[in-house]
Amino acid sequence: MDEKFKTYYQNPKVDFLFGYFGGDPTPTKQDKFQRVAMTQVNEDGTEEILNNFYVRKPDQSAIQEFNNYIQELAKRNFNDNNKIVRPNEVEVVLSFTITEKRYKTVDVDNLAKAVLDSLNNIAFEDDSQVVSLICSKHIHPLKLNGLLIAITKLTGERQGLGGEIKLFTGSQWK
Repeated sequence: MDEKFKTYYQNPKVDFLFGYFGGDPTPTKQDKFQRVAMTQVNEDGTEEILNNFYVRKPDQSAIQEFNNYIQELAKRNFNDNNKIVRPNEVEVVLSFTITEKRYKTVDVDNLAKAVLDSLNNIAFEDDSQVVSLICSKHIHPLKLNGLLIAITKLTGERQGLGGEIKLFTGSQWK
């Protein structure tokens, strides 16, 4: 049977889930500079390719536009009554969908920083409250840019998705 619509269910360990598909890629401060092909002509007339030369990109409005867009998405989920305030701690899960070219060149930590900065004083007071950050980047089969953001207020009862991640234990694994 061919269905036109598919229902998805939010993981119950996540308090807030929002994001987008399509549109521009997530810009980063890493994107402020781009590599430039430079060649040096030696005295004997031979050319030598020089590495590690960069120029500053002229348009940084993309970062501010992205921040504004993420803030607007977050404001649909958060207000003064449910913003996660100190001393509460937060888990953030970020899933970036990017193109293959960008996948090979952008650092996942820079992608995360761009989003966390956008969420300050909207989802939580400050990103210093984030004690668990799970971040992934992947290539979408349709070559779409996208971002899903999951935020959980951590409590004794709610440990988020990362609460189950253990690298070692004092007893044998079961």
